[in-house]
Amino acid sequence: MTAHTPPLTLLCVHPHPDDESIACGGVLAKAVDEGVRAVVVTCTGGEEGENLAGIDLGEEDLVIHRRRELAAALEALGVRHHHTLGYRDSGMAGSAGNEHPDSFHGADLEVAARGLAAIVRAERPAVMISDDAEGTYGHPDHVKANRVTVRAVALAADPAADVAGAPWRVAKRYVHTLAKGRLLTIHRRLRDAGLASPFGDDAADDVASLPFGSPDDQVTTEVDVRPWLGRKRAAMAAHRSQIGAESFFLNTPDELGQVLFGTEQFVLEAGGPPPGSVRPEADLFAGLRPD
Repeated sequence: MTAHTPPLTLLCVHPHPDDESIACGGVLAKAVDEGVRAVVVTCTGGEEGENLAGIDLGEEDLVIHRRRELAAALEALGVRHHHTLGYRDSGMAGSAGNEHPDSFHGADLEVAARGLAAIVRAERPAVMISDDAEGTYGHPDHVKANRVTVRAVALAADPAADVAGAPWRVAKRYVHTLAKGRLLTIHRRLRDAGLASPFGDDAADDVASLPFGSPDDQVTTEVDVRPWLGRKRAAMAAHRSQIGAESFFLNTPDELGQVLFGTEQFVLEAGGPPPGSVRPEADLFAGLRPD
């Protein structure tokens, strides 16, 4: 990269504070260390989150506290560029939060997408990441984050769109995922180690019983983030109101943690891989880095 070549930019869209660390903490930290400009967009304030750690908030409400947790997590990852869309956390499907007039779930798609498209035009990312169409595990805000991202990418590239800034075409759009085979391995390794699995002790004994995840052959990209796993864990630990010390994310022994969490997986949904590229890709920016 010459002095006259602007850095590549990675932009990750996440519904709530803490999603950025869980889903993309490794690739964000890796990007920063490689000179990539890393940007995070958080769609809501996380109003419907639970204070799982029982933190004494004093006069501070949970949203303000989660905002400070997010700032600490981004600092741990080295991310300096952050935007918010300003919506309210919708909570799980069927909850009262879904009906709140400011909920992300209920937001007008075009309005939300234009807001994100303006950020895309300002930040000019080569690569964007969001949840998949199922919202990873079905949460309404995760589903909405996917829909808003897909539409925003289209609007950002459209010269006729009513969006602030010059048109910008994102070269590659990904969704983050976990292959079902990998999820089954995580479940079994945790159970064999005597640790709590997120699927329970007796669930997920075969791929067909897993409640979410992508078929292994649909995963296009696997990024080795083991060198950045410590920073990913530090970022997750910063969200201590949502991710307790007993969480399997944080209390898994280091050697097992490297195996279980040292790879982040993605599906490339828009933008072609370079000719002759090998799948799965090992780099989100494959075909985009300057010679």
